[in-house]
Amino acid sequence: LEADTEWVNQFIESQVLRMPAQYFWLHKRFKTRPPGEQRYYK
Repeated sequence: LEADTEWVNQFIESQVLRMPAQYFWLHKRFKTRPPGEQRYYK
């Protein structure tokens, strides 16, 4: 299981390094906001 997890993480990392703009588009970095703050995503 650990070897498979490491392989998947390395694969994802290699793809992110190839196309970082695509990762940032997909990854909802600011999913949670402080109470009363406007949400970034709908």
